[in-house]
Amino acid sequence: MYKIILAIVLFVVIVSLGISEQVFIRKSFDDLYEDCADIQRLLLQGDYEGAMQKTEHVENDWRKERDLLEFACPNTDIKDIAKEIGELKGSQIAEMYDDSITRCEVIMAMAENSKNLLAYKWKNVL
Repeated sequence: MYKIILAIVLFVVIVSLGISEQVFIRKSFDDLYEDCADIQRLLLQGDYEGAMQKTEHVENDWRKERDLLEFACPNTDIKDIAKEIGELKGSQIAEMYDDSITRCEVIMAMAENSKNLLAYKWKNVL
């Protein structure tokens, strides 16, 4: 009886961790996508100061989430996203706003692709 209870507890723990990982992955990449869309919108509206503040916020948030994402699912795209965020910030500092808009689009595409690659999907299983 003890072995059955232990097996059930372990099964529940493993499933719970798997579900938590998937929720975290989806939320992280969805938030990144939305934040970059906001930055792009601010740049198109000419609110460069607001875009820089949002970029710094995204940079700080990604730095925190990156460690957990790299632990949960090692992937070079996660490291590349950090590089692209740095380039986005650099292009804003250099007042190259057209390049910043392009960088936002690149980061949004990377976020969407990484989420589709790392998240559990039935089509990937079958």
